[in-house]
Order: sequence, then structure tokens, then C-alpha cells
Amino acid sequence: MDVQNAFQRNLLAAEGFIELGMPLDATAELEEIDPELRSATEVLALRVRIYSMLKCWKAMQTVSRTLALRDPDNVQWTVCWAYATRRADCLEAARLILVNAVERLPETAVFHFNLACYDCQLGQLNESKLRLQRTFELNSAYRLQALEDDDLKPLWDSLAG
Repeated sequence: MDVQNAFQRNLLAAEGFIELGMPLDATAELEEIDPELRSATEVLALRVRIYSMLKCWKAMQTVSRTLALRDPDNVQWTVCWAYATRRADCLEAARLILVNAVERLPETAVFHFNLACYDCQLGQLNESKLRLQRTFELNSAYRLQALEDDDLKPLWDSLAG
């Protein structure tokens, strides 16, 4: 089997193992990939999913950062980078990643939504409320998610009191 076909087979198998909730088997498949192809975006994207499943936040942070810097217009990588940073380091560091992302892509609702969550968890309820308002202006579909997100509970509690 040529390298490209083997690469595709390993990617497909790894993705299947991820879907089955078998991250270690997925990792084993990725390790079978030719070393020169292991830094391909498709491989790194699967590693992000695996590290998330395993709660390997430092590894997820490193790979997500690489992907975010490689493809800054793909908002998924920045969100993953901030999420992993929140768990690996601290909320303030994760928040800074998203603040920088909003400066680059100010019309991206998911950045504002996550900032609203982080601000809320940091006790900055007024900032959180403003971020949510901006989120809803950009994408009203976040309204339902906002009601269900535990990170925003302090905000809802403050409004109920």
C-alpha cells in the first residue's frame, strides 16, 4: 500500500475509534502514520479530539495552538485552544486568547459567547452581560445555549435575585 493510501486508511480508522469512544486505539492508528505526515492538519485535528476525550489539557492546548496559528481563520482551533488553556492553566489565560481573537474577527459570535462565559466565571457580570448581548446580535441561536450553560449560572442567579 502506498503512503497516501495508508495515510487515508489510518485517518479513517482513527476517526472510527474516536466515534466509538476508543481514544487509545485512535492514537495507535495515528502512530502508524508515516512520520513525515504526522503534522498534517487532519492528524492534528484528530489529536485535539483524542486529547479532549482523555482530558489531556496540556497536549490539547499545544496542538490546538499550533492549528490556530496555522489556520487563524478557522475559529474552531482558537476555541479549542482557549478551552484547553482554561483547564491546563487558568481562566484568565484562556480569556486573553479569546480577547485577541475578537480583535481579529470581531463578528464571530462563538468568541463573544465564550468570553461571556469566562467573564461570568471571573465575576465580571456586567461585562458578561454585554458580551452575551453582542453574541445574540451576531447569532440569536446562542440564546438557548446561554440558558443551559453552567458557566453563566452566576449571571442568571444575579438577575433572579
